[in-house]
Amino acid sequence: MSDPGVLAPQPADEPGWLRRELSNPLFRNAYALVANGGLTGLLGLAYWALGAKFYAPDDVGRNWAVIQAIMFVGSVTMLNFVLIRFVPQTARSTRPLVMACYGIGAAAAALLAIGFLLTLDLWGPSFDHLHNWKSAAWFLAMAVAWNLWNQQEGVFTGLRHAGWVPVVNVVFGATKLVMLVALAAAFPDNGVTLSWFVPVMIALVPVSFLIFGRMIPAHRRENFGRGPRPTYREIARYTGGAYVGGAFQYASISLIPVVVAAHISETANAYFQMAWALGMMLDLLALTLSLSLTVEGSFDRARLAESTRAALRRTVTLMTPVVVIVIVAAPFALEFFGHEYSEKGAPLLQILALAVLPKALIELYIGVLRVENRTRLIAILQAVRFFGVLALILALFDSEHLATIGLIIVGVNVVVAAAVLPGLLRASRPKPSLDTEGGISVDGGGGSSHGG
Repeated sequence: MSDPGVLAPQPADEPGWLRRELSNPLFRNAYALVANGGLTGLLGLAYWALGAKFYAPDDVGRNWAVIQAIMFVGSVTMLNFVLIRFVPQTARSTRPLVMACYGIGAAAAALLAIGFLLTLDLWGPSFDHLHNWKSAAWFLAMAVAWNLWNQQEGVFTGLRHAGWVPVVNVVFGATKLVMLVALAAAFPDNGVTLSWFVPVMIALVPVSFLIFGRMIPAHRRENFGRGPRPTYREIARYTGGAYVGGAFQYASISLIPVVVAAHISETANAYFQMAWALGMMLDLLALTLSLSLTVEGSFDRARLAESTRAALRRTVTLMTPVVVIVIVAAPFALEFFGHEYSEKGAPLLQILALAVLPKALIELYIGVLRVENRTRLIAILQAVRFFGVLALILALFDSEHLATIGLIIVGVNVVVAAAVLPGLLRASRPKPSLDTEGGISVDGGGGSSHGG
């Protein structure tokens, strides 16, 4: 029989409802990540509004193409999925696990960055300035910094302290805004890129002191000796399939826009990237409950079905109004950046907002698969999403109709979501188990039924 109080939904009008919601680590972590997405989105709007005012469209387009390339190189090589999956189960080995992920991820980011720099002729005119060795060195350093920055978020989430993620990112976002304006006059060609990554490099130091000096030691004290610990073999076996899946996921976010940038002008890329950046902020919301579900499912496997049901309810409740608001407000919001941004970017942003709902279902199912160590299926799902979108864009994309990209993304994700929905529903069903009298107890959020 399940504990009736942990995940069961509570009436919103009862006293202390918010306190009960936040006392549940699944929801506390998820709401922190939702807050991070919302605050990041607002700061992102302000950032790109100022960018459109202080920088020419061709400069914005070129800088954003470089930013996406750096984000791809840094993200596709990080090991967040390992940190989120196994930090909750470690205590004595947390520090070595985090350091190993940092070292492997940073080294891989450096190697991939060098590979990208050696193939610049394949990526179009937006990257021509990287032939200069100083610019190339900055690209390399920024890619490594972005890798470590994102792995820090994985550590916060795995330690069940996702509340720090919005705090760090708000400081980061505000610093970006200040630097964006401050660098406009002195560095009109690359001020956008510098304003994005210089704060990352600076912030790595204090955030690392917080993680290694306070949080990991506290995690060790609180969880030492609790439950079974993962073995090196288990982690290594999980890493193979999970890395492939994670690589395809981040390629879908960051490599797709690099491919698009190679086929359109720098000015057109500014309109595309503005809508794409805002759409990807919505994707962060789709990821939030999936990541929290992975952490809590790993922390307590017995409650995975309950956690899945709760996460599914919260996803529908949170995401539906957000999608409606974005669809209605997109043309008016992008008008603030300039009429061309609204005319050419708003239809794409509206369609990308529609894609968030099927994406959220897919991400929840992937969260369940992470807990169950079914990494091969994760890799297959992410590969289908990435290659499906990439192939259709290369076959159908017309540079005059940016909204085509959104339609392709919606179509691919709807198909994949329909395929995984039965598995997600099965994972959310109460699991029968034998009670002490030999009957059947159904885990149903506090209720039970007994057979003879």
